[in-house]
Amino acid sequence: MKRSNRTGSTTVKALAAIAIVVVVAVAAWYFTSDTFRTKVDASMTQATKWTPENIAKDPQNYLNYVEAETIKAQESLKASRIAVAQNRGKLETMRDEAKKKISAGERGLKELVASYKTAETANAFPVSWAGQSLTKERVQSQVVALDKELKIQKNLLNKVEGGLKSLDVQVMKISEAEGNSQSQLAEIRANRELLKVQSLTTDLKDKLVSMQSAVAATVGAASDTSGVISLDQLTASSETAVDTTAFDKILSETK
Repeated sequence: MKRSNRTGSTTVKALAAIAIVVVVAVAAWYFTSDTFRTKVDASMTQATKWTPENIAKDPQNYLNYVEAETIKAQESLKASRIAVAQNRGKLETMRDEAKKKISAGERGLKELVASYKTAETANAFPVSWAGQSLTKERVQSQVVALDKELKIQKNLLNKVEGGLKSLDVQVMKISEAEGNSQSQLAEIRANRELLKVQSLTTDLKDKLVSMQSAVAATVGAASDTSGVISLDQLTASSETAVDTTAFDKILSETK
């Protein structure tokens, strides 16, 4: 009994070793022989892809396949539309906040510079501003800080407004892809009914084959429109280094 078990185990090991050798040999032949690799690739494509030949053999299941792909693309487009709407709401909030900060900053900067000029003429420092008593040096520091913050907010506002325009383009792409998907589903239903009452003609086969590229385009559009704008990236891109403008220059430019 033990000898039989050992014999069986030896046979299994031998077969496994032979299988490994065969796999290694086939792999080596695949990578070293152009003709063998071409034949293998063609066989794999024929076995795994909806080639024109495979469509002609099984048109009903092909229609089932492209219908499923189109519906999947529609779901992706719906998700993209929701994501775009969410991002639009966030960007609009960022835009409104930036506008408020810019308005308040410009008003505050104008008031502070005016106070500085008056105090410097009368040699009447410190000055009172925003509930604070500021020395001459503090006023200068505050003016530079306000100018820097204004530049950041204006840069952010430009980025946000550019982002909103990009979202408008995304919405147009989504709408176009959704329209195409509806047309494709209608064509799929029509072709399915045609196959019930007639055999697969050359013209119908050509229509089915051409449908493949149209569905692929819709699927691709669904993927492209899912890459909505990253708010973190948008904010980071606005925080570019701002040169510390010389106080005298800010003073002369602020009216």
